[in-house]
Amino acid sequence: MQDSTGRAAARVRKPKGARALLGAAIAMVGALATVHPTNVVLVTLSEVVPQLAAALPPVITACGALLAAMSEPPRMVRRK
Repeated sequence: MQDSTGRAAARVRKPKGARALLGAAIAMVGALATVHPTNVVLVTLSEVVPQLAAALPPVITACGALLAAMSEPPRMVRRK
């Protein structure tokens, strides 16, 4: 399809909830980092910047939860 200027018109894509699923995955990663603080990355980070290592997992969880909450929910397909 082309618009009046002859350029190809961008397709209008319906949101399918990918952003919400990504936000949920990010929140789960943050929650797992909170539950499992012996992670190599967190241990190394706590040696360098202890305050950041303590604050990072809750911040990751909160950002992922906000992204999931503010996104379009995924479209569920019913099987017959």
